Amino acid sequence: MEKLEAQTEVWKKIVDVQQHFNDLELRIRNFALIVTGAFLGLGGYAIKDGGFVNVAGRDISSAALIVGASLLPLVAFYLMDRLWYHRLLDGSVAAGISAESELKNLGVVVDLGVKISQSSPFTVPLINRKVHSRHKMDWFYGLLALALAILTITLAVGVKPANSSTSAVGAISVSAEDKEAGLAICKSYAQNLLAQASGKPGSSATDPLTNKQAVKIGDEWRLVPTCKAPAP
Repeated sequence: MEKLEAQTEVWKKIVDVQQHFNDLELRIRNFALIVTGAFLGLGGYAIKDGGFVNVAGRDISSAALIVGASLLPLVAFYLMDRLWYHRLLDGSVAAGISAESELKNLGVVVDLGVKISQSSPFTVPLINRKVHSRHKMDWFYGLLALALAILTITLAVGVKPANSSTSAVGAISVSAEDKEAGLAICKSYAQNLLAQASGKPGSSATDPLTNKQAVKIGDEWRLVPTCKAPAP
């Protein structure tokens, strides 16, 4: 009787250890989602801020780099989960099955570990392949990493600087007539400024470095625009 009670206590302790490792794995996956969400939030703020980083001569959105960086902690969580605590959980399940076998020899039928091991895997249709808990874990982290990789590439390719030639403003076509009219308005405005400042000492100044000219109209200095002919 004492042996039965001792073996029962051993089995109970093993079950507690199984629950402990299972809870740790769930916490790791929860932390992985929280950290990933934090990186995504920071990436969203980076898109709003419009920052870019020059990488190998190409402007890459800082949001793409931030989202891509989230893959590093995700891999770390996966390795901790897959190669550390999950192996310990497997070991505790194996120990539980062994303890249940000893209880059966003492006349107590306990099949918790065996039933869990039998019920956990399932068979994927068409390919007829059995999926175990370790495979489910690989799918969980793999799908999350794939989504982050796709988002990173999309941000790197799709988000461009505002002055890019592919921007919406640059894509608007301007007719030759509009360019000529704009040039005429610019010249008329420049001539008007120069006319108002003519004959007044100290009312005109030119920057020797940039050759930009400014005139004083009343108490204000105004920059005289440089009007260039439209490209053919």
